[in-house]
Amino acid sequence: MKNMPQICGFNECSEAGIDVFAPAIFMNGCNFRCPYCMNSKLAAGKSTKTVDIEDVKAYVLVDKSQWFMISGGEPTCTDTEKIKNLIQEIQSWGCKVGMSSNGSRPEILREIIPFLNYVAMDIKASSDNILKDLGMKSGQIDLLYAKNKLTETKMEREDFDYEFRTTLYPEYITKGSIEDIGKVLRKDDKWVLQQFRHAKNMLSPKAYEVEPYTKKEIESLVKIAKKYSDNVLVRYV
Repeated sequence: MKNMPQICGFNECSEAGIDVFAPAIFMNGCNFRCPYCMNSKLAAGKSTKTVDIEDVKAYVLVDKSQWFMISGGEPTCTDTEKIKNLIQEIQSWGCKVGMSSNGSRPEILREIIPFLNYVAMDIKASSDNILKDLGMKSGQIDLLYAKNKLTETKMEREDFDYEFRTTLYPEYITKGSIEDIGKVLRKDDKWVLQQFRHAKNMLSPKAYEVEPYTKKEIESLVKIAKKYSDNVLVRYV
């Protein structure tokens, strides 16, 4: 087997960035520091857990999984050749492979996309100040570069699709933010609005002090989003 990255987690049935439940593995390390991150050890690159890829393969072959997700952390922070090897190995099991990404390393994402069938890309905020605080060097410029590559790839390939995800963290996402993000999306872009949820081991203790939006407030955000996308979905509400 070719040189593979360290796998730090495995969920047999995960919600890691796709509408169907699918097995998912998790990479160590992330260049972002989102306060509400549920995988804080992975984000900090401090996970010492290692999962044997042969164990993952054995499960997938028995389960006859059609889809498989790679998440993190941030997969584009892992050695690019190792990630490519990993994707090709999983595809050899008969799975289509998707990946979650924050879109902050578009030059790496561009190299990996030809090997993928799906990308779930996060749009964390519309403010350059927030994005740069999180870890994105060039703010919206990098996001637009990554977004355009996803759009181009979908037009070129029938076996590829993508979605954009926005976690409704009230400190980052307001009605104005939804307007700003919506203006750079296409009408046919799939845009997933995810409820911010309190969870164990969030990266920042301050995130526990932030009240999630109510269902009514989310409905008002969805109404705005639908002005810009004909394919708005809501998760975790």
